[in-house]
Amino acid sequence: MAEEFVRREHFEEFARRMDERFLGVEKRMEQGFAHAEKAREQNFLHLTQRFDDMTQSVNQRFDSVNQRFDSLEKRLAFQNRIALGILSAVLVGLVKYLFFPG
Repeated sequence: MAEEFVRREHFEEFARRMDERFLGVEKRMEQGFAHAEKAREQNFLHLTQRFDDMTQSVNQRFDSVNQRFDSLEKRLAFQNRIALGILSAVLVGLVKYLFFPG
């Protein structure tokens, strides 16, 4: 029956070692959480950078499309002026031919 009991010194040593182990586990968990937080922040920064790059790329493409439309609009305006000039010349010639035979 005496073998069932533990000396106070042994129990205190056991409790001290358990406390050290728990503190070690707690410290490792805190380090793991800190590492996970840092990794999360880096992932967030990376994701933010990717979105910024994507936004910049989309803006550049829209600018390119706008430039093309502006160029097309200028060409169409020029072609319309030429067509209007040709049509005016044809009408003037037709009026001269019909009303001022010569």
